[in-house]
Amino acid sequence: TTLTTAGPVQGYRALSAMSATKSATPIEQIPQSIQVLPHSILDDQKPLTVSEAVQNVSNVQGPNTRSIGDTQFYPYTIRGFGAQAWLDGMVMPFSLGDRDAMANVERIEVLKGPNAILYGGGGGAPIGGAINIVSKLPTATPSGEFGITFGSHRYVQTYFDVNQPITTNGTVLFRTTGEYTGTNSFIDVLEQDRYSINPTLTLTNKTDTTLTIQGHISKSQQQAYQGLPVTGTLVGGFRADRNLFIGPADIPRSFSEVMGLTVTLDHKLSEIWSANVKARWSKGSSQQNSQLVTGFDGTGATPEIPPSTWLLANSVLAEELEEFSINPTLTAKFRLANTKNVVLFGADYSRVTEKGQLAVDYLGSACAAFFGGIGACGFSGPTVDLNNPVFGVPWIDPRNVPQYQDFFGIDQVAMFADVKNVFTTKGIYGQLQSSIYDRLHVLAGVRLANIEMKQVDSGDFTPGTTVAEDTKLLPRIGAVFDVAKGLSVYASYSEGMRAVARFSPVGRSLPEYSRQGEAGLKFRINDQLTGTVAVFKIERDNVPVNSGFNTLLASQEAQGYEADLLWQPTRNWQVIGSYGNTVARFSDSLLGVAAGNKFPIVPEHSGRVWVNYRFDEPLLKGLSIGAGIYAASSQFVDAANLYKVDGFYMVDAKIAYDTEFFKAALHVKNLTGNEYFVPYAFLGGQVAPSDARAVYGTVAYKY
Repeated sequence: TTLTTAGPVQGYRALSAMSATKSATPIEQIPQSIQVLPHSILDDQKPLTVSEAVQNVSNVQGPNTRSIGDTQFYPYTIRGFGAQAWLDGMVMPFSLGDRDAMANVERIEVLKGPNAILYGGGGGAPIGGAINIVSKLPTATPSGEFGITFGSHRYVQTYFDVNQPITTNGTVLFRTTGEYTGTNSFIDVLEQDRYSINPTLTLTNKTDTTLTIQGHISKSQQQAYQGLPVTGTLVGGFRADRNLFIGPADIPRSFSEVMGLTVTLDHKLSEIWSANVKARWSKGSSQQNSQLVTGFDGTGATPEIPPSTWLLANSVLAEELEEFSINPTLTAKFRLANTKNVVLFGADYSRVTEKGQLAVDYLGSACAAFFGGIGACGFSGPTVDLNNPVFGVPWIDPRNVPQYQDFFGIDQVAMFADVKNVFTTKGIYGQLQSSIYDRLHVLAGVRLANIEMKQVDSGDFTPGTTVAEDTKLLPRIGAVFDVAKGLSVYASYSEGMRAVARFSPVGRSLPEYSRQGEAGLKFRINDQLTGTVAVFKIERDNVPVNSGFNTLLASQEAQGYEADLLWQPTRNWQVIGSYGNTVARFSDSLLGVAAGNKFPIVPEHSGRVWVNYRFDEPLLKGLSIGAGIYAASSQFVDAANLYKVDGFYMVDAKIAYDTEFFKAALHVKNLTGNEYFVPYAFLGGQVAPSDARAVYGTVAYKY
């Protein structure tokens, strides 16, 4: 067992987690599926992104990181629904900055389903679940690591991790991590630069009080990628170059940046009571510059002029975001008769202010885009043939273009949104964890939650002010029963409520609501085979659904089953296995979306296997090898279920050598060079090609 700053770990197995209960609780006693990826897994697999890392967990999908400042409401999905991204248990609004920086990650905890009892912040509580990035913290033992990775497509990443106590008695500790990544892509034009720096200072009297101050600054910039239309990739009489970047090669790079400060105070009041206060301020911005291709259906899916010609339009999506959140809690741990109990009382407050603009210059083709195509208008602006693409029109920020009209007197510059939003969430809650006779583990809680949304839109289409507020009592209850040593059954029920930020439609009167029921098995056989098997059903109401530049409201549901397994027969072998089944559907009919339609970008079946072996023989000590495969079934591209990508698989492998002071590793991604397409969230009807085969080599010095 290795004791990390996030809790004890045995090989790949974390013994406890904080995310589900806000206390270090054994995973076997939590009546919910929660999966933990400790640093040992991340170090062996060397995922380039958080999305790649969470593929180890059943029913979890991450975003395609080619996009910068993308238009998705959620950066990840869990069990078919959008999942929040957290940093150390607090919401990261829209994952601004270098969302895939790994240098400061101690572990990743994946919490599945609505969890409104303990968490507000941002727009409210998680719906599908949460991806909680747990940061590295200072320790009293000096240590450090400096490394560099080179790879395909001119990939280079340098990183550092310096842990240096300030005082010899361990009362003042300091640690800082950082990384810089620069790379091209197998996709034409794309060039990415991103960095992240994370200083942390801990002040402690080593008895009852600890103050931790964490800083975070990061930025990512790259040309915004809009994917490829389904026509020319999945359907149609021609095939576009899968490496094609849509837009002029000299388009300004898009960016996403954030800075923040988190302060955590822990104080032990007595042998029973302890207090914790966590507060965070962050400020970020993003801008996505795109030259869109739009077609007959108003999205990029189908050509305006068959078989392969689309209209062009310039667009910009810009956003500024500022957030302040604070979460005080009071915890009591005590025994009473034959019970062990943890009682938690807490409150939270979060205020997010958001300024955003979405503007489009139709370059003379607004009539064709709005009123049924070129045939209806007899006039259009510039076009591009994706079978032989030439992008001769420069990109100019539509906000800097004076309004002008086409032949029919139709305005060509449209400000779809010019919003100033304020989202305020407040809540008070109480929670009881009780282990009865060390066999029945009960978790029960309730939250009184309040969400207030204010939106002022000065755009061209939905100008006005919307103010909405709702207060709701949200329960959570569950239990784990130990049937036998190493085998437990559990069941739970929870509810959630959240606002949806980022250009939500004017006139919305209520937040979205969710309910989840879950049941399953947890097992630990000889401390070698551990895992969770679960069935679940989630229902949501009042959910915004993107349809091109429009947003509709819907009811939705998802149900399925999943298994997450870890087998460690010896200290040399680690085997991860996961499988997830999710059927996520629209419960009611919308414009162009029939009741019963399946969600886009959600495979019904997906799974992961990873095998790692570490040699102990004297001549090979320090050497390890590993290989894995991720597979997913077919997925719909659009909510109307008109287009579907085929299932796919991805193989990766590694060989590494690790000593006390030095380590080197060689990793291969997409070892078999498999080519496929995946759905891509943009205007609707886009896909992205699979990553090409890539090789990465890492060398590092540590002490």
